[in-house]
Amino acid sequence: MKKLVLIFIVLFLSLNLNAQNLSVFVASSASKAMEEVKNEFLKSHPNDNIDLVFGASGKYYQLLKQGREFDLFFSADTKYAQAIYEDQNALDKPKVYVLGILALYSLDESLLEGGIEKLKDKANKIHHLSLANPKVAPYGVAAKEALENLKLDKLFEDKIVLGENISVPVLHVDSNNADLGIVAYSLVSSINHPKGKAILIDQKYFTPLKQSYVITRYAKDKKLAFEFSDFISSQKAKEIFKKYGFDTP
Repeated sequence: MKKLVLIFIVLFLSLNLNAQNLSVFVASSASKAMEEVKNEFLKSHPNDNIDLVFGASGKYYQLLKQGREFDLFFSADTKYAQAIYEDQNALDKPKVYVLGILALYSLDESLLEGGIEKLKDKANKIHHLSLANPKVAPYGVAAKEALENLKLDKLFEDKIVLGENISVPVLHVDSNNADLGIVAYSLVSSINHPKGKAILIDQKYFTPLKQSYVITRYAKDKKLAFEFSDFISSQKAKEIFKKYGFDTP
């Protein structure tokens, strides 16, 4: 009996000694999809752990540059992933994992009629328009670009409310702190059971959101990081991303 217990202890310790842990930054736009991707991946890695940290790409790029250790960095665009590579903090060039889609989001469906092209006609009904902060969030840059291309930026400049990342405009709308939000469609697609309604924004109005990632230098000796990277480009992962409303490369 003692020998049997000893064998179980040895096996338990062996499994835990071989377990790997990853710290992964993920742009807020991909937060819900990546949670499911991670869970699917870990089905074949039951003893390993992946800690996902969500936020604005620009903010967490600065944190990584200052020494915050992430094994993989999933940005909401190519800019920050490329910057990590140029800083020599990545093991290879960025890879595109999804293509982001912008959407108008509101609890009031009448504000969505006609899409973003018809917002000028509804300006007097919109008191607050929420965007992600363009200084740190690529979706905020895209939203600002769309407004400028439609010559709506001056019309709404005194009505814009900024969120730290792209999740915040959704919260602003859901809490009635904004009448309308320009958000990541991946956060308000039907699978998310959103409180409000969404309508897509034509991609011709903004620079494509080629959401890219890198394996950082901190993962140099971590096999799990490379296995997770391979899974990201698998058909199963792509199916999950598409389910949340992303396009995939």
